[in-house]
Amino acid sequence: MSAYQLSSPSSPTTPTTPQSHFQNQNLMSLQPPSTQPVKMSSNTFVHKLYNMVVDKQYQHLIAWNYTGSSFIVCNIMEFSRDVLPKHFKHNNFSSFVRQLNMYGFHKVNKSPRGHRTLAENQIWEFSHPKFLRGRPDLLDDIKRKAMESETLRRETGDLHAHLAMMQVAQNELIQQIRQLQENFAEVMRDLADTKRKQNLQQHWMKGMWEFMQSQGSTATREFMVYDIECQ
Repeated sequence: MSAYQLSSPSSPTTPTTPQSHFQNQNLMSLQPPSTQPVKMSSNTFVHKLYNMVVDKQYQHLIAWNYTGSSFIVCNIMEFSRDVLPKHFKHNNFSSFVRQLNMYGFHKVNKSPRGHRTLAENQIWEFSHPKFLRGRPDLLDDIKRKAMESETLRRETGDLHAHLAMMQVAQNELIQQIRQLQENFAEVMRDLADTKRKQNLQQHWMKGMWEFMQSQGSTATREFMVYDIECQ
């Protein structure tokens, strides 16, 4: 069997696929062979993207164009549901496009302003000078945009400064709490001392009352008058 095989034409009712897109534009009469997946490296997004493009299971949703200089995504609803979670653990097509932009990919086919088509018929084509079929050796040369790196560094610096300010505020709050605890302890000591003095005074008054009762009724009345006047 030949390494190339004919692609069957798509019917009008069949959702658009990368192969039917090529045929409709008379760009492709033979389907090129798939390339092998590449091993993951430090640049996980680009390597995952390459493996996703060459995944034979989903060639009807994402595949290289005929020249291998760009890749085609069709039926973004099905693509987001079935393909993205397998490779990127999310199903957000907008996030996927933002990531492509961060790494310098460009959208090839530009839809006219105001033009709307069904999601299953939308064609998205992306290219990057170093993202080519059969050239996984170039993937490590695809970097995030410098602006993104600078923004990330600036945001990281702002975050560190914010954390430092939060730590200072936390230390001040801890000092205030400790001061409040010391003030509360002092108030409790004062209350305890006052209560102790009141208990001593009540004990003394009780002793005096019992003594006066033992001395007779006249002395008791005089003590009561004295106690009332003192109050």
